[in-house]
Amino acid sequence: MNQHGTTYARAVAAYDPEFERTLTDAIITTIAETSVVNDANVMAIRTGESISALMKVVTLMLAMSPSVARSPAAIRKLTDDLRRRLIKNVANAASDPSVADFMQHAFRHDDRERRGSA
Repeated sequence: MNQHGTTYARAVAAYDPEFERTLTDAIITTIAETSVVNDANVMAIRTGESISALMKVVTLMLAMSPSVARSPAAIRKLTDDLRRRLIKNVANAASDPSVADFMQHAFRHDDRERRGSA
């Protein structure tokens, strides 16, 4: 077992929210570390590229799930659920004071309106 993993018993038992949190933290950390530019003291989070990369990972994860990949109806049901969750989670994140604080400190107002591809 590695320091970031879980036990076999937990991996096969049921959905594990602790594992989800650990995985989420690792993904966010990787995006942040990869976004640090090497010629300035700047973290340039490229939202469009990050979202595209995450979608590729989601696609691969879904392809590994026999229950999802078995039929177009199963994929449609899952994507409908994902759409609802995305709408809710984006709204929650947008109203989160810590996200607003980060955005205020990370971007000038005019930068948010001019730039970004996501």
